[in-house]
Amino acid sequence: MTRPMLVPEPDRAPSLPADSGQDALARAIWAHGHERGVRAMEALAAMALNARHALPGRSLVQVVRDPALFPAWGPADPRHGLMLAVDGSDLSFAAAHRIARRAIGGLDLIVSGANRFLDEGDPLPAWADGLMPVAALAGFSFYRV
Repeated sequence: MTRPMLVPEPDRAPSLPADSGQDALARAIWAHGHERGVRAMEALAAMALNARHALPGRSLVQVVRDPALFPAWGPADPRHGLMLAVDGSDLSFAAAHRIARRAIGGLDLIVSGANRFLDEGDPLPAWADGLMPVAALAGFSFYRV
């Protein structure tokens, strides 16, 4: 007797307009964190929402698409093209959309109020000089600026 096999089916990312905050956030956290796992993407999403709350008057799209916060939004970044091309058939991008949707629904304190991040392999930028990270997770250091 053969047992049926469960095969995961991608949770297709919703068809959202290009200017959707959820889509912009999902693309940013996917570009920077998908190779490090769900927990990394959750931390990046929490940090992005903290940054949004620290910048009144700016929309989530404006905050997230700022290459100073998420370098992948800069056209010269090697992740830029991949980030724009990814779709819901990629399981990690579908997960990024679910994470973005949950993060938008409620501020998560996973990164202790951080509103900036650095990949631990990157050089320390001027804005981080003299600051201590408030959290570290999955190869990222999180700062409250």
